[in-house]
Amino acid sequence: MSRQLEFRLDADAIRPLVAHVMNLIDSAQDELLAPNAPPVEDELMSGFWSQDLLSSQRKDIAAISELFDDDFLESGKATVDEEDVDLVLRGCAAIRLKIRETTLSKFSDHSLERGELDQAEFGNEERDAYGAYILFASLQELIISQMDP
Repeated sequence: MSRQLEFRLDADAIRPLVAHVMNLIDSAQDELLAPNAPPVEDELMSGFWSQDLLSSQRKDIAAISELFDDDFLESGKATVDEEDVDLVLRGCAAIRLKIRETTLSKFSDHSLERGELDQAEFGNEERDAYGAYILFASLQELIISQMDP
């Protein structure tokens, strides 16, 4: 029997962040969220490589979507089955990379990771994107801390 991780979050506070992420995901449905080059310069292998990564990404994103489903939006309770942890962690990473590449591209990695940004200067989209960036980083940390024996 697998273990289930449970998180309680403020659904009202998270809702606009999740909406921002879902819009970002929907706009990139048939492309990789994070750039990734194939290991060899072979057109056939490149096609297989990209399709395999896209298929894997769809599973990762589906796990994120399940995490923040309608039940979560009502209760604020999110659960992850132990066997889905890798999917959720990869999904979080892909989403953070996409946010970093798009909405938050004008900020340095150093500033983003250290939280050294003046949020008073953010527009609404940047505020939601940064909130989502922090949310998914925190979620990764929570999952990893709960998986550590």
